[in-house]
Amino acid sequence: MWDSKPWDNDAAADWFATLMEQTNMPALVRKTLLLVNVDDYSGEQTPELRAAAYCMLKFGHVYVWPGDELAADLQLAIYALKKVLLDDDYCYSSEVADDVEHEIEELEERLKKLGGDN
Repeated sequence: MWDSKPWDNDAAADWFATLMEQTNMPALVRKTLLLVNVDDYSGEQTPELRAAAYCMLKFGHVYVWPGDELAADLQLAIYALKKVLLDDDYCYSSEVADDVEHEIEELEERLKKLGGDN
């Protein structure tokens, strides 16, 4: 064990690598997060954006997410969640908006620790 997290050991890190490869989760998450960049973004994709960003909240860690893609995917999730915050229909209450803001803060802090906050 390198630390106390579930992925902080060789066996778990290898297991997560297999999970990511076999499920192709990173590609699906990235494809969904990129919906935020389409020219005809209407807000209909907001629930999917938040769901994909949630995957980054839970799986976007060193030794879990593919390392060469982690910083860029964290940045993309942050950007997507900022778009989610602008969707008044989705963020219909202060509780939902507060949750999204906390999710952004968590991802920004994680990105900062990676040194990829530029």
